[in-house]
Amino acid sequence: MNSLHIANHSLIDGFCATFQPIPTLTVSEWAARYRVLPKSGSSSPGPWRNEKTPFLVEIMDVLSPSYPCREVVFAKGSQIGASESGLNWIMYQIDVSPGPMLAVQPTNKAVERWSKQRVGPSLKQCSKISNKMFWGDGNTIYQKEYIGGTLILTGANSPADLASMPIANIYFDEVDRYPAEAGEEGDPIGLALRRMSTFSRGKAFYSSTPTVLGASKVWSLFLESDQRYFYVPCPHCNEFQTIEFERLSWPKGEPEKAALACLHCGSLIYEHSKTKMLAAGYWKQHNQGHHRVGFHLSSLYSPVGWLSWTEIARMFEEISDDVEMIKVFTNTILGLPYEESGEQIAAEYLLRRRETYEADIPDGVYYLTLAIDVQQDWLAYEICGWGIDEESWGIEYGELHGDLSVLTNNDESRPSIWEQVDHLRRSVYKRKDGSELRIACTVIDSGGWWTDEVYAYTKPLNKFRVYAVKGASTFDRPLLSKPSRNTKNKCKLFVLGVSQGKILVQKRLKKDTPSAGYCHFSDDESRGYDAQYYAGLTSEKLTINVKKGKLVREWIKPKGVANEPFDLRVYATAAIRILNPDWKRIAKRSNYVKRSNMSATVETPPAYAAADPQVPIVSNNQKSNSKIKLRSVKKRGGISIG
Repeated sequence: MNSLHIANHSLIDGFCATFQPIPTLTVSEWAARYRVLPKSGSSSPGPWRNEKTPFLVEIMDVLSPSYPCREVVFAKGSQIGASESGLNWIMYQIDVSPGPMLAVQPTNKAVERWSKQRVGPSLKQCSKISNKMFWGDGNTIYQKEYIGGTLILTGANSPADLASMPIANIYFDEVDRYPAEAGEEGDPIGLALRRMSTFSRGKAFYSSTPTVLGASKVWSLFLESDQRYFYVPCPHCNEFQTIEFERLSWPKGEPEKAALACLHCGSLIYEHSKTKMLAAGYWKQHNQGHHRVGFHLSSLYSPVGWLSWTEIARMFEEISDDVEMIKVFTNTILGLPYEESGEQIAAEYLLRRRETYEADIPDGVYYLTLAIDVQQDWLAYEICGWGIDEESWGIEYGELHGDLSVLTNNDESRPSIWEQVDHLRRSVYKRKDGSELRIACTVIDSGGWWTDEVYAYTKPLNKFRVYAVKGASTFDRPLLSKPSRNTKNKCKLFVLGVSQGKILVQKRLKKDTPSAGYCHFSDDESRGYDAQYYAGLTSEKLTINVKKGKLVREWIKPKGVANEPFDLRVYATAAIRILNPDWKRIAKRSNYVKRSNMSATVETPPAYAAADPQVPIVSNNQKSNSKIKLRSVKKRGGISIG
């Protein structure tokens, strides 16, 4: 059967469908009577039971022709039966209200997998519709013909299939994995929806786990819907509520004891009660009156025997601070979009959080790093202190001005800008008890104005942990990878994933209590941590744009706002990761010292940290030839050295 023949039949079907009586049988009722889950692609093969997933009943019923809506949205977590409810709807239409249908997967590869494992076996397994199918030439991976219509299965990346013929009903599966554009034709969803205009009773069903906030198609559709959430009763007080992850608790390291705290009476609800709770649950609209019907459901509602609260709790314990794992958990378990950039951090928040240091470097600092951002005729620098698990202290921020083309002046009264950098990296900083630290690692941006000069400066100092760094444009590149010597003079170069670094830094700036990754700042503005610094540290925001048919994530800063503090904090984080301290060993050593000397007022740094040519730690028993005092901040337009 050629495409023109199918198109002519579709036009006739669309005209005739207007005058057909509306079926009284709903999709959920049909599924309970006739649907059989095949062994392939199903964890629970056999007759369909609405009792297993009662939350899917209303979703299927609003897809029925008798319900007055055109669009249904399902934003959800994994392992709750969403794909099967979509397939129930497709099979119902073939049997009860046949016509041309379209099912769209993210790619043609996904179509092949879904067609072979789910669609084909399900159609053959159902005796109610198997005799209505044309099993010969009319049955392929991408097309299923039946009496009264055709089911086209296609990938969102195939514009020809999305725009070729009129369609009564469309199932959009995993819409957040669709490309931004289908070739030159534009948005694949909009392209497919235009094919429904002939059918006044047609419906579109969008189902997906959300991805990134601001780019998630399914979440945008859900927000523009009547927003239905599933409420279940507490087995103790019988008050209705939604199941939220924030109220799931368990003793640390014992996820098998996970329980849900009732929102009303506070009693702990264990998972064995979930089956009765789901059976008594109902959907409640939070945005009544909207023409689009929308549902949200997390994996916490997964039926007993599928994904358990214990497994979810264990998954959460394992993700730690891994950004990608947190993203996956948010999307696939909570059924929510991941806020990759979050809200832009307010500079005022960081200003209010400043603290007083009692010495050059506070107690708890074990390493110092120096990060340098190179500009046309000046450079910005930051010295950071690092403690256990990358807790950080801003020690000093400033600027140096001069001719960066000159490496040495050999004139102590007029040192070159690079000689001033030497002064910085050789400086010694004191703790309250008199013990001293030196810079353990220096990283210098080589991706801008003075690449050759940076290479020339760092090459002879590589043995002292002085390195050139350069930012990579690839968004998903990890912050730090192995260095290369692919430079003119074969100096060591680290290519940094600055986008991932900025996500990490922004996340750490949001921490409001000292812990792993927390950022401390001094209230002494002579160190450089003034309002201008915080404006630069919080200047950029992660945005998502469509470029050349693809979603592009990029950091944008307002015009006229300096972003050097933000870049420097990323470079500093890379520097401490280049050092790669054994924080567990340091913590163990620190605890031993404290136990051995209860009168000590500070944690003495472990001795092994000084066993490097560029000595990061100098004890208070050692004499140093270098005297240092905190330099006044070098703002643009001025020049001064300590």
